[in-house]
Amino acid sequence: MNISKFFRLSLGVWRSQRTGHNHELSHVEDVQSTLTATPLGLDEVQLLNACRDLGIDSYDISSPYRVEQDYQARFTHWQQSHSYLVIPVPNPDNANVGTLIYSYLDLDTAASRGTYELRPDGTLIVQMEQENAKREERIWFPSANLRLHVCMIRPSDRAVTTTIFTSDVRTSPASAMTDNSAIALQR
Repeated sequence: MNISKFFRLSLGVWRSQRTGHNHELSHVEDVQSTLTATPLGLDEVQLLNACRDLGIDSYDISSPYRVEQDYQARFTHWQQSHSYLVIPVPNPDNANVGTLIYSYLDLDTAASRGTYELRPDGTLIVQMEQENAKREERIWFPSANLRLHVCMIRPSDRAVTTTIFTSDVRTSPASAMTDNSAIALQR
């Protein structure tokens, strides 16, 4: 598997179940969500704005997509929605390694920038440095319609405080792509 195929497999509508455990607070989170991931053309305004703000040439990116996510917490009954862009910037010498950017469209926060590495076994390792914490995520596809994530969050001054396990089941494939989206996915 290569990185383009990995990100293409991420497109579509997914039903997600996330269980998180904050070890310091002995708090367990059980969240269900629906994710809709659609490819972005290289000429889409939100993508161009995110690239400009981050100092990235849009021709250096590959397989960008938008995620619309609706959350519902099982025990606390809160509901929330988010929209963000996933922007891979592959290394010119090896596309299976590079920079990964999450640009939230509905939050007043700076984009998160980290690294990715697609391992030979098909596992994507994502490492993000946030304000006071490091996040390491492992994502893999046991089958085309099942995606699994394991995440650990480490504050800079403590050991692991939060672990998260997420399983996503595809409920429908990516909708038909526009010509621009198809070009972006081929890069």
